[in-house]
Amino acid sequence: MKGLYYALDGGGTRCRLAISNEEREMVYQDEGASSNPYAVGFEKAKRNVLTLLDLAKVNPGLQGLPIKGFCFGSAGLARTQEQAKWRAVFDEYFTDDFPRVLASDAEILLTGSHMQISGLGLIAGTGSICIGRNEQGSMVRAGGLGSALGDEGSAWWIATQAVQRTLRSREQRDLQTTMDKAILSFFHLEDWHDCVPFFNDRNLTKAAVADFAPYVTAYANKGDLLAKDILSEAAFELVKLVISVKERLPPPFRARLTLAGGVLEHDNTIRGLFLKSLPSDIVVCPTKGTALDGALLLAYEARQDQIE
Repeated sequence: MKGLYYALDGGGTRCRLAISNEEREMVYQDEGASSNPYAVGFEKAKRNVLTLLDLAKVNPGLQGLPIKGFCFGSAGLARTQEQAKWRAVFDEYFTDDFPRVLASDAEILLTGSHMQISGLGLIAGTGSICIGRNEQGSMVRAGGLGSALGDEGSAWWIATQAVQRTLRSREQRDLQTTMDKAILSFFHLEDWHDCVPFFNDRNLTKAAVADFAPYVTAYANKGDLLAKDILSEAAFELVKLVISVKERLPPPFRARLTLAGGVLEHDNTIRGLFLKSLPSDIVVCPTKGTALDGALLLAYEARQDQIE
């Protein structure tokens, strides 16, 4: 009997649902509010996901067709505790028995970018993470630890380094820079003493800090010594993430790397520095698909694994 494959790409601002048939033709798409528990809380994220599924359930074109495979990708799902909570949600919601894949947002993006299981993927946006999967499906990751423990090379890290090192530069403990006025102006600070309460405020978001990163690049391109050094270190940190994954991932796997996130997609200066430092045996390849495409592929693969 023909069936359907469900894929959910859960983001911080929206959750996207795609449903395909056995021939991998898209038959239904919809999107709703955030399904990221870290953005809206678990209960609200749960309601948003189930609302999307409820709407699909009553669609006339989908009724009567069994679900053959399912994948939900979202932040935090690399952790066992998060998987257990979401698995309980879906086990209660669905009455039929079919493979249900729970994957991190990085995992579905990796799969979609290559449109196959094996490969390497580096994401450098507000945060940073590298992930790799071999031909047997084993995965290794580096980074992705959040601002308290890592996020090296990310937009947040670049902006934070600019503020921290400019403060040191003012005390003649670092390279010279002219970014000081831009920092005060961007963050609406009247004096450098205001940095202490401002940057230690728990309500200050990573995104609000990360937005300063393009200014660091602008100053680097104008020859600012400190800004140039920060970007060089950012590129080096991103290369180290990739090397860490490549060296720890059991073969066989494709040493082909896709790049994602605003830092690598929109900042040509950092991308150039990164590519220049990347080992020659790692090939950067174009992105073939989206995270939602990756979730669909994982749903298909899970069904095939069950049949075999």
